[in-house]
Amino acid sequence: MNATDPFSPEGIRQRLSAEQISPAQADRLAEAIAGALRRTCKEWFPGTDYDDWRQMLPEPLLDVVIQLLTWDEDGRIVADHLPAAAVACIFLDLQHSAIPVG
Repeated sequence: MNATDPFSPEGIRQRLSAEQISPAQADRLAEAIAGALRRTCKEWFPGTDYDDWRQMLPEPLLDVVIQLLTWDEDGRIVADHLPAAAVACIFLDLQHSAIPVG
């Protein structure tokens, strides 16, 4: 994996360095996000080459994922339920709607 790849664990760590979390938290979170990406590819796009799939992801997606994270009552970093659900619903709606542009 190339360190310039924003979706590699190293690329995710680099992006997380701008957040107010410790380096150890950034390491764990980068591995968790990278694992979620691998699982998403495997479960939702079976038979798809992970590296090819990851290359087609727009880099701002990583910013969206990071912005949807929050702390839970036990001090763990989790996806904030309502904003994450809203984003998922908006994308599903847009995926199934033809949008006139003219």
